[in-house]
Amino acid sequence: MPSPRLALTRTYLAPNSEQAPGAGELPGVADVGPLVDVVSEETHYDTADLALAAAGVSVRRQTAERTSPAPRGWVLEVPGRGPRTHEVRHALGRAVRTAPAALQRLTWAAARGRALGPVLALTTSANQRDLLDADGLVVARLTTRAVSARALAPEDAAAQTWSEWQVEVVDGRRDLLDAITDAWEALGAEESDRTAQLRTVLDGPDDDEGDDAVSVDDSAGAAVLARLAQDVGWLLTQDPLARIDAPDAVRSLRVAARRLHNVLSTFAPLFTEDATDALRADLAWITEVTRPSRDLEVLAEQLLEDLDEEAAGHVAGTGTGDPAVVADRVRAILTERADAAHAAVLEALDSQRYRDLVAALEAFVADPPTVKPARRDARKVLLPLVSEAHRAVRDAYRDVDLDDHSEIDHDVDHATADDAAALTRLRVAAAAARDAAAVVAPHVGEPAEEYVDVVKELLDVLDEHAETVVAREFLAGLVDDFGSGAFVLGRLHALDEVRSAVAFHDVESAWDAANRKKLRRFMK
Repeated sequence: MPSPRLALTRTYLAPNSEQAPGAGELPGVADVGPLVDVVSEETHYDTADLALAAAGVSVRRQTAERTSPAPRGWVLEVPGRGPRTHEVRHALGRAVRTAPAALQRLTWAAARGRALGPVLALTTSANQRDLLDADGLVVARLTTRAVSARALAPEDAAAQTWSEWQVEVVDGRRDLLDAITDAWEALGAEESDRTAQLRTVLDGPDDDEGDDAVSVDDSAGAAVLARLAQDVGWLLTQDPLARIDAPDAVRSLRVAARRLHNVLSTFAPLFTEDATDALRADLAWITEVTRPSRDLEVLAEQLLEDLDEEAAGHVAGTGTGDPAVVADRVRAILTERADAAHAAVLEALDSQRYRDLVAALEAFVADPPTVKPARRDARKVLLPLVSEAHRAVRDAYRDVDLDDHSEIDHDVDHATADDAAALTRLRVAAAAARDAAAVVAPHVGEPAEEYVDVVKELLDVLDEHAETVVAREFLAGLVDDFGSGAFVLGRLHALDEVRSAVAFHDVESAWDAANRKKLRRFMK
């Protein structure tokens, strides 16, 4: 499996063909490396209807002279959040008619299994300068690039040219990124969307005529379908990122699946009987398949931080095990389990069941099986359903025994199955109520938005508690094999017991805030 590369990158349309400015005082920059000339050629691959370009995804085959510092090989580039991009590189090989199977697999959400063929040829003549810190390490790279791009069909298509300035912060230094781009913008440079730029080369400028029309459909069905369409789009956006195991991507895909499930469940009365059953079953399956990967990602973040703090305070020769050694062993175990969990995610995303689910979701949004209430006013139809979702949270809360000392003491071996089940039901119900209120927020405004925020605070407390349960179970399962290192694991287990007790104690106040009559007044 090719490994992803993460960078903070911004590209600008240069106001002139001069060198991208990067001198002067910049945070953390002590020196500037020599100028390096780079000439490269790229062939971009896509489906016949340019599905990758529409999704903001790029698959390209890069070639250059062997003496050139330009990279050679296949590249998949997927946009992340903000200035983040994720790249997966693949050996060049001999194939030129279509992209490697490994990259086509990663682009399924956009291409839907259709072959990727060459659609555009691009030549760049660039020069690069590295910005160095006081230790001589590269902290950023500035590139000045002259670009010539030509569609491969028709054969006589004219080339389009432009100049770019690009900054890549290689160590995640957003402050440096902002300092450089602020200076460029002051000179008149405009941030560039390379995907949109290349799409213009392929099919000409967008015709915006008629695009300013604003929908005035205030029906209940329109409100629900707008949210469903948004979440289907988000799920498909996260699909390639989850496949390459980009940070937070599996978690985000899981959130999209959970929101779709909740919205379909809460607002099922707007659709024909049983119309949402199969969709909800498959969305619940995706949520469950991705849970171990999500849990391990969250667990690793907190547990490794705790182990680092233990190592920092460790006194040699105490006979309690070296926390640094324990950390290395725990990290190895977490990595092994995370790899297995991600393999299960990949198996699910490559399955026919998942592909059928995506097709069914898109068909549902495009041609929804609505009934008469869906055509009525959104507020009148949806608010009673949101109120019903809140009542489900209240009923779930009543099942939580806040006076149960087994939970307050947080002995994971003695907490009852009923305790865990009650808290899980409360989390599920609260998430459904939060997602329901988010659907009506565009029609209700600030009162619904405030409710969403307050219920999120309740969910944060419940999530904190659930995460400590996962952590304590994980640590308890390691003790027998860690010898003297078990002492370190015991300290971490005790720390999570405290966190768990604090979170459990906070449930009551978080619920009281979410159940205030004034907060729920908009539901009437």
